[in-house]
Amino acid sequence: MKRIGKYSKVIAMSAAALAMMAALSIQSSMAYFTTYVSAGGGGEVSLRIQTVVHEDVSEMTKHITIENVEDNDCFVRVRAFYSGLVSIEYKNVGGGDGWYDGGDGYWYYRPVLRAHSTSSQLDVKIIVPEEFDKDTFNVVVVQECTPVIYDDAGNPGAEWDTVYSDYQRGGKN
Repeated sequence: MKRIGKYSKVIAMSAAALAMMAALSIQSSMAYFTTYVSAGGGGEVSLRIQTVVHEDVSEMTKHITIENVEDNDCFVRVRAFYSGLVSIEYKNVGGGDGWYDGGDGYWYYRPVLRAHSTSSQLDVKIIVPEEFDKDTFNVVVVQECTPVIYDDAGNPGAEWDTVYSDYQRGGKN
């Protein structure tokens, strides 16, 4: 018994040290398991963009505005198609921010067309020859829109060649 008493202090100190080490390692293990977690599941991402063309005609000029009727911002562009017997001239009404000639047959609207807002006015003046019957032709306005894509610096841009498809439950919409 004397021998156990002699080592009881060493055993008690070793047990205390071992308990402290265990407590420290449990705390760091708990921190690891509460800090690093994984998650599963998914969420819906909507790229839906819908715009409406508004056209008024007066004195052989089409007055065009584009309205964004969705909750997402977009870029828009416009092009007028007409017969070879007439010609047209585009005019950015208001100057400054607004419409500009893209050099590819389209007129582009800058800045971004915000959700639930309307662009400034773009005028398309229709020029017909004197002897031409003004009631026998049509100028068709086509507009396109694309979602705003932001680069790494947060600058908005448009990708006009990208095709976005709407798939739901395996079938094309």
